[in-house]
Amino acid sequence: MPSLFSVPTARRVDSQRLLSVALIPLAASIAMASTVAATGFTSSPLGESTSTLGFLLDFTTFCYLAVAMAHLSGAIADRTCGGMAAGLSMDEYDAPEPISGEEFWQAFPNHVDGAAIAGAVTLLCVIAGSLVG
Repeated sequence: MPSLFSVPTARRVDSQRLLSVALIPLAASIAMASTVAATGFTSSPLGESTSTLGFLLDFTTFCYLAVAMAHLSGAIADRTCGGMAAGLSMDEYDAPEPISGEEFWQAFPNHVDGAAIAGAVTLLCVIAGSLVG
Protein backbone atom coordinates (compact mmCIF):
# COMPACT_ATOMS: atom_id res chain seq x y z
CA MET A 1 0.00 0.00 0.00
CA PRO A 2 1.52 3.39 -0.97
CA SER A 3 2.23 5.93 1.70
CA LEU A 4 0.06 9.02 1.96
CA PHE A 5 3.08 11.26 1.37
CA SER A 6 4.56 9.38 -1.58
CA VAL A 7 4.27 10.36 -5.22
CA PRO A 8 3.24 6.99 -6.67
CA THR A 9 4.00 7.42 -10.38
CA ALA A 10 6.89 9.88 -10.23
CA ARG A 11 10.35 8.57 -10.99
CA ARG A 12 12.06 11.69 -9.63
CA VAL A 13 11.24 14.95 -7.88
CA ASP A 14 12.31 18.07 -9.79
CA SER A 15 13.19 20.60 -7.11
CA GLN A 16 13.29 23.55 -9.55
CA ARG A 17 9.74 22.89 -10.71
CA LEU A 18 8.54 22.35 -7.17
CA LEU A 19 10.09 25.67 -6.17
CA SER A 20 8.46 27.42 -9.13
CA VAL A 21 5.05 26.07 -8.13
CA ALA A 22 5.24 26.37 -4.37
CA LEU A 23 7.45 29.24 -3.25
CA ILE A 24 8.11 31.68 -6.09
CA PRO A 25 4.44 32.78 -6.35
CA LEU A 26 4.46 33.49 -2.61
CA ALA A 27 7.52 35.70 -2.96
CA ALA A 28 5.95 37.45 -5.95
CA SER A 29 2.72 38.10 -4.08
CA ILE A 30 4.56 39.59 -1.10
CA ALA A 31 6.59 41.82 -3.43
CA MET A 32 3.51 42.98 -5.35
CA ALA A 33 1.46 43.62 -2.22
CA SER A 34 4.34 45.58 -0.68
CA THR A 35 4.70 47.68 -3.81
CA VAL A 36 1.00 48.45 -3.99
CA ALA A 37 0.90 49.27 -0.28
CA ALA A 38 3.88 51.61 -0.72
CA THR A 39 2.04 53.54 -3.44
CA GLY A 40 -0.77 54.35 -1.02
CA PHE A 41 -3.46 52.36 -2.80
CA THR A 42 -4.46 50.75 0.46
CA SER A 43 -5.77 54.12 1.68
CA SER A 44 -8.57 53.91 -0.93
CA PRO A 45 -11.91 52.35 0.05
CA LEU A 46 -11.02 49.21 -1.95
CA GLY A 47 -7.75 48.74 -0.07
CA GLU A 48 -9.33 49.52 3.30
CA SER A 49 -12.08 46.95 2.87
CA THR A 50 -9.80 44.21 4.19
CA SER A 51 -7.06 43.99 6.76
CA THR A 52 -3.39 43.98 5.85
CA LEU A 53 -3.37 40.20 6.00
CA GLY A 54 -6.49 40.07 3.84
CA PHE A 55 -4.85 42.40 1.33
CA LEU A 56 -1.79 40.10 1.18
CA LEU A 57 -3.99 37.01 0.85
CA ASP A 58 -5.80 38.60 -2.11
CA PHE A 59 -2.48 39.09 -3.92
CA THR A 60 -1.37 35.56 -3.00
CA THR A 61 -4.64 34.17 -4.36
CA PHE A 62 -4.07 36.03 -7.61
CA CYS A 63 -0.49 34.73 -8.00
CA TYR A 64 -1.31 31.09 -7.29
CA LEU A 65 -4.39 31.23 -9.52
CA ALA A 66 -2.16 32.46 -12.36
CA VAL A 67 0.30 29.61 -11.73
CA ALA A 68 -2.53 27.07 -11.67
CA MET A 69 -3.93 28.34 -14.97
CA ALA A 70 -0.48 28.39 -16.58
CA HIS A 71 0.16 24.77 -15.63
CA LEU A 72 -3.32 23.69 -16.66
CA SER A 73 -2.96 25.34 -20.07
CA GLY A 74 0.53 23.80 -20.37
CA ALA A 75 -0.93 20.35 -19.75
CA ILE A 76 -3.64 20.92 -22.35
CA ALA A 77 -1.12 22.23 -24.89
CA ASP A 78 1.26 19.35 -24.28
CA ARG A 79 -1.45 16.72 -24.63
CA THR A 80 -3.01 18.28 -27.74
CA CYS A 81 0.11 19.53 -29.58
CA GLY A 82 2.56 16.80 -28.64
CA GLY A 83 5.60 16.70 -26.42
CA MET A 84 7.25 20.08 -26.48
CA ALA A 85 9.88 21.27 -24.03
CA ALA A 86 8.11 22.57 -20.95
CA GLY A 87 10.34 25.59 -20.40
CA LEU A 88 10.02 25.33 -16.62
CA SER A 89 13.70 24.72 -15.99
CA MET A 90 16.13 27.62 -16.41
CA ASP A 91 18.67 25.56 -18.33
CA GLU A 92 16.27 23.29 -20.18
CA TYR A 93 16.68 25.01 -23.55
CA ASP A 94 20.46 25.33 -23.15
CA ALA A 95 20.87 21.60 -22.62
CA PRO A 96 22.06 19.57 -25.60
CA GLU A 97 18.71 17.79 -25.74
CA PRO A 98 15.60 19.05 -23.96
CA ILE A 99 13.97 16.49 -21.74
CA SER A 100 11.53 14.25 -23.53
CA GLY A 101 7.82 14.50 -22.95
CA GLU A 102 7.82 11.07 -21.36
CA GLU A 103 10.55 12.09 -18.91
CA PHE A 104 8.71 15.35 -18.15
CA TRP A 105 5.47 13.58 -17.26
CA GLN A 106 7.27 11.06 -15.05
CA ALA A 107 8.76 13.75 -12.80
CA PHE A 108 7.00 15.45 -9.92
CA PRO A 109 5.53 18.03 -10.31
CA ASN A 110 4.41 17.83 -13.91
CA HIS A 111 1.82 20.27 -15.29
CA VAL A 112 -1.14 18.51 -13.71
CA ASP A 113 0.63 18.29 -10.34
CA GLY A 114 1.61 21.96 -10.58
CA ALA A 115 -1.96 22.98 -11.36
CA ALA A 116 -3.26 20.90 -8.46
CA ILE A 117 -0.72 22.31 -5.98
CA ALA A 118 -1.30 25.91 -7.04
CA GLY A 119 -5.07 25.38 -7.11
CA ALA A 120 -5.01 23.97 -3.60
CA VAL A 121 -2.99 26.93 -2.30
CA THR A 122 -5.42 29.28 -4.07
CA LEU A 123 -8.34 27.59 -2.32
CA LEU A 124 -6.56 27.82 1.05
CA CYS A 125 -5.91 31.53 0.48
CA VAL A 126 -9.57 32.15 -0.38
CA ILE A 127 -10.69 30.30 2.75
CA ALA A 128 -8.16 32.14 4.92
CA GLY A 129 -9.16 35.45 3.34
CA SER A 130 -12.82 34.84 4.15
CA LEU A 131 -11.91 34.08 7.76
CA VAL A 132 -9.67 37.14 8.08
CA GLY A 133 -11.72 39.67 6.13
